[in-house]
Amino acid sequence: MNTLQSSSLQDLLRRYKTLQSTISNLVLTDESAHFPCEIEGIQGSLHSFFIGELCASIKAKHIQSIKYSQTGRYTSPSQSFCASELDAVLVVPTEKEAQEIISDLYTVFTDTSGTLWAEIYLLPWWGMVPYRPVAKGSVIFGERSSVLAKLSDPSRVNPYSNAALKPRIYIITQRALQTPVPPPSYIQSLLFSLKTGQIFDPVSLSEVLITNGYIRVPRVTVKGEFTLRGEVLDIFMPGEEYAHRIVFDFDTVSQIKLFDSETQSSVENLSELLIYPMKEVIWTDKIIEQTEALILKNIKKYSIEFNKTDEERTAGTRKLEDGFQSFFNQLRQFRESEGEELLYSAIFDKKYTILDYLHPSVSLFFMDYDRLDNAQEGFDREYSGLYKRAWISFEQGLSMPVPPPQEILVSFRSLIPLHERRVLFRSIHSSQVLEHERISFDCDPPKSFFGNINYLKESLEALLQDSWTVIIYAESENQALRISELLRDFIDRVSIVPQSITSGFGIPECKILVIQENEIFGRRKHVPRSVKHAKSAVIDTFVELNPGDYVVHVNYGIGLYKGIERVKALGNERDYIKLEYAEQETVFIPIEQVNLVQRYIGNEGDNPRLDRLGSKSWENRKNKVKKSVEDIAQKLIDLYSKRKAARGFPFPKDGEWQTAFEAAFPYTETEDQITVAFEIKADMEKPVPMDRLICGDVGYGKTEMAMRAAFKAVMGGKQVAFLAPTTILAEQHYESCLDRFEKFPVRIAHMSRFVSKADQKKTLEKLKTGEVDILIGTHRIIQKDIIFKDLGLMIIDEEQRFGVKDKERLKELKTNIDSLAMSATPIPRTLHMSLLKIRDMSLLATPPQNRQSIETVIDAYNEDRVANAIRREVERGGQIFYLHNRVESLDEVRLKLQRIVPEMLIDCAHGQMSATELDDIFRRFKMGGFHILAATTIIENGIDIPNVNTIIIDRADMYGVSQLYQLRGRVGRSDRKAYAYLLYPEGKALSEIAMKRLQVISDFTELGSGFKIAMKDMEIRGAGNLLGKDQSGDVYSVGFDLYLRLLEEAVKRLSDENYEEENEVLLELEYTGFIPDTYVQNAQTKMELYKKIASVSSREEMERVYNELSDRFGPIPDEVSSLLALSEIKVICRRLSITTLKERNGTVQIEFAKVSKVAVDKVIRLIKESSGRIKLDPARPNILLLMTGKIGLKEKSEFIREKLETLV
Repeated sequence: MNTLQSSSLQDLLRRYKTLQSTISNLVLTDESAHFPCEIEGIQGSLHSFFIGELCASIKAKHIQSIKYSQTGRYTSPSQSFCASELDAVLVVPTEKEAQEIISDLYTVFTDTSGTLWAEIYLLPWWGMVPYRPVAKGSVIFGERSSVLAKLSDPSRVNPYSNAALKPRIYIITQRALQTPVPPPSYIQSLLFSLKTGQIFDPVSLSEVLITNGYIRVPRVTVKGEFTLRGEVLDIFMPGEEYAHRIVFDFDTVSQIKLFDSETQSSVENLSELLIYPMKEVIWTDKIIEQTEALILKNIKKYSIEFNKTDEERTAGTRKLEDGFQSFFNQLRQFRESEGEELLYSAIFDKKYTILDYLHPSVSLFFMDYDRLDNAQEGFDREYSGLYKRAWISFEQGLSMPVPPPQEILVSFRSLIPLHERRVLFRSIHSSQVLEHERISFDCDPPKSFFGNINYLKESLEALLQDSWTVIIYAESENQALRISELLRDFIDRVSIVPQSITSGFGIPECKILVIQENEIFGRRKHVPRSVKHAKSAVIDTFVELNPGDYVVHVNYGIGLYKGIERVKALGNERDYIKLEYAEQETVFIPIEQVNLVQRYIGNEGDNPRLDRLGSKSWENRKNKVKKSVEDIAQKLIDLYSKRKAARGFPFPKDGEWQTAFEAAFPYTETEDQITVAFEIKADMEKPVPMDRLICGDVGYGKTEMAMRAAFKAVMGGKQVAFLAPTTILAEQHYESCLDRFEKFPVRIAHMSRFVSKADQKKTLEKLKTGEVDILIGTHRIIQKDIIFKDLGLMIIDEEQRFGVKDKERLKELKTNIDSLAMSATPIPRTLHMSLLKIRDMSLLATPPQNRQSIETVIDAYNEDRVANAIRREVERGGQIFYLHNRVESLDEVRLKLQRIVPEMLIDCAHGQMSATELDDIFRRFKMGGFHILAATTIIENGIDIPNVNTIIIDRADMYGVSQLYQLRGRVGRSDRKAYAYLLYPEGKALSEIAMKRLQVISDFTELGSGFKIAMKDMEIRGAGNLLGKDQSGDVYSVGFDLYLRLLEEAVKRLSDENYEEENEVLLELEYTGFIPDTYVQNAQTKMELYKKIASVSSREEMERVYNELSDRFGPIPDEVSSLLALSEIKVICRRLSITTLKERNGTVQIEFAKVSKVAVDKVIRLIKESSGRIKLDPARPNILLLMTGKIGLKEKSEFIREKLETLV
């Protein structure tokens, strides 16, 4: 199959005369003669290719000009040009079109080496509905500020001569264009630029950042944070993929770097950096007073008359003044207020729009101009109606006063003439020419094949006979391979590009047809919400260790962590971990042994008992768990070997149908999904019965993996049983399967309480005769009276939720048929790795990218707020989850809700109800039977109701972050914007950092380290499910991390005859080593670094830690070098099976665990060549003595390392 890059299509487009002559006119000739212009007839993604060609031509013209100016042809400044000539602004109707065009532009502007040669930015509008206030601290403030800063960047209007400069493409929705913004001069006053070599005081810079809305933290992890450590300042600005690190030399900027906030490693060096605020308006006292004066002066502008008497008008004006007064008081106190963005237009003397930011040389494109123009009437009606409603809400004392529509919406038509260099893309042919010139293109719209592969092949054959060039765009490399498999008869005649575009197009003039893969499979295109990668690295449990936390020491048991203390002894200074045990006994652990200490993770809410030093209870407990772990490992190994000996059915390799089915998946596959699908199919093709478990969070693609396995089984002539623990889940799977298998010859049936007896009887008969391919249901489908003609695969969802009897029956059924189990509770990668040797498991760990972010509001409980949130959701046809986690008072909550929203239908659900009752309630809710479901946390397990897009969590302060994350994931499961309200009791204050961090992490596209910490206890629950209830006691008695370590050792010991237990090296050297406060101040960061240094296990890891330290904190001091040297000695000791290395009065004792690992001749040679400084201990031949004398650790470690390396 001929595969190529997008740039090859651009080469073909150079044959398209209409396109090339249009671009020549717009770029190369006198531009004023052709602007403004309108273009009609362009179809599909050709719009984006046109813009790409135009930008490439302008850049080529500039590069040519730079070459001329370098030869001295240009002398006057008027002949130079500015960077903004490379830039373009695209106005699109809605955010949906914005996401689609961004997807196209990433493809168009990516060159053959995979480098993006343009910067692409989206300016978001404030929300989904006018007059709906944006939550305080919402990410949208930062995203808008980032784009406005780049639009007003002064460096873009300066003459430049850098050929490597990239064009900037800004995508702006119509609402964002018509919404007033601060003037460019104001935004520019908030910006400042840093360059290497510039003199700038880091302390005053940090003060400016705090004023501009950033929060100072010990370590930068999410947007809106900065940290200042000595001469290193880290800042993570909104709208950026990476954070920035500015290194000062006293007060001179010596380096500016991009770095990954998760790994803290550098990505790229920069020469300059533009720093901008967290919001487009920073509320200083001056601005607050200025705005207040302007509003009170024009107060009549803000009131609605409604045929009122003079008295009512006066009272209304007074109420308005009071409303604004309270708003400004809040601003004075907190420098932010909910709904502040509605008053941004009132701050300045006149209304400014995005067009005021554009240099005359920027190209402005109106995409689908006719639709943009027609939208104005709808906007006017919508804004007017919502303004009246907001006014009534204010009069009832439920909300703040708001400005009228004319203050927050500028007329679309009044904006058009403001920028001369504009292009109108017309979608409707009209005899009326609006602009200076009209250019017509002759293009065909996207061609659709409705999932009919034969029709596609026939059409391709006819087109190729007629000398057409056909190019198919596939979403990924994987999809490109699938399509090439389906079209293998067309090898070398059709080109496949593994890149994403939104829709195809045809150009009859050049005989070019571009097909987008969804046009082949007849499925809906889902544009990923975030083009940037979602990070998925698990954070070490030790990172969040605070004094007072419970810890486990491998040798001493469970104690309390009291912090790090520096101790001076015999002229040396070191850090020790202070642990407290029963009866307030204290132990100091040398910091280099930090890897023997783990945070205790056990039963949530129950504190463990502290161990007594010197007692046998800890050793006994540890040995008991060791034995228990060995038993479970042995059981699993026996089970595995039994299954390996059984005979199953080897399914045939993938055929054309399977390829087409997989290609019709309407989302972009993650790497995990590709791997897991491959593992499942490889298992099915073996003659041994498959028994695989898929673990992954809700929405990570487990059901799709199961459906692919089911399809393969059906294609292999077998039947499939799909088992779910509850009726509602079975129904959900049935509906999903009907939708997914719609275009394929697969017969699906389901059985549950909601299917009539007569229909069940028919289904059973069809099942017997083989007329049903896939049967979906609860435990009913594994009863003895259900007879399959030829069952080949059983899919079990949430196996741990079935009863004992059902599990026994499953064991009977599973002996010689393939089995695929699914679990929605994620499990830790460590457990996955240790069990992988004894159980076939697949892990889906990459989060979905296609969902809308969930707008999360964290605030004090307020009845008006709850009522507003409920009414807003119901008005747009949605439903609401109201979470209250106390069964006793759930009825009171229901009565309270009925009082505050009497027009709503409300029902309750909790864990004390029977399964039948719950099924009925969930089913009625799913079918729209009532508006609000007041429930306990029972809803966190697998309830998927796409119409529920608001969740209100009462007493959110009582939940762990992970539970809130899981509960919040119940909404936002469709294309609609979802809202989560995390409410805490009024009068209870949450810390500012906790509030902000929760708010920022709440954005679904920002799965950073905060998300990973939240996942930790969910993983433990997942591990509990997997290992069984009898194991949970063992987990709690020794802590989760130690339990895992013991389990892994047991599995290795039982499955590998040559396994040797790795001994911990005990180092006792006299040295001064610690991390000074002047180098790293924060205790948590220090502990994280100690942990990293102690866990180094190879020379490469040592290099990485060394680079990270110097990169993050600057030059490494001697005390830290000592610690690194110690780790290096430890690595060599492990390789030589050295158990202890002790120093006493200038002599180092080295004890070997296994002398057999060391060559005798090497030892003899070492002793001979050492001039008497090395000798064997005459009493104990496994001990080597090194005479070091009183030297520094650096020299000492060099000496020890050098001598030991000769023995390796």
